[in-house]
Amino acid sequence: MENDRFKNYINEIESEITCKAFLEENKEILNQIKKSMKYDREIKIYKALGHKLRYRIVKILEKKPMCVCALAQIFEKSDSSIAYHLNELQKAGLIIGKKEGYFTIYYTKEKLLNELSDVAQ
Repeated sequence: MENDRFKNYINEIESEITCKAFLEENKEILNQIKKSMKYDREIKIYKALGHKLRYRIVKILEKKPMCVCALAQIFEKSDSSIAYHLNELQKAGLIIGKKEGYFTIYYTKEKLLNELSDVAQ
């Protein structure tokens, strides 16, 4: 039992040393990985726009804010289907919904869309 504890202690020390050595040896690569994580937001945006219905919804909302039921009629889809896609666009930060009476009206975030247009060109 004492022998097992000693072995475990030695293994912990060795793994800590190995980990520190690994981190030191791969410092540059790890920094590059950290920097690439900054692109996570952009990836989320492009992923949301990668679905053709969501892209079309954004293009329509750029012209005129609308509610779920209006978009459902335009695209001949169910309200729940449109609501799902609007939720995905909201999670990506592309649109916002504002409660106006009984309805929620969805708007695009113009500043963000202008930035995306600049990147695309």
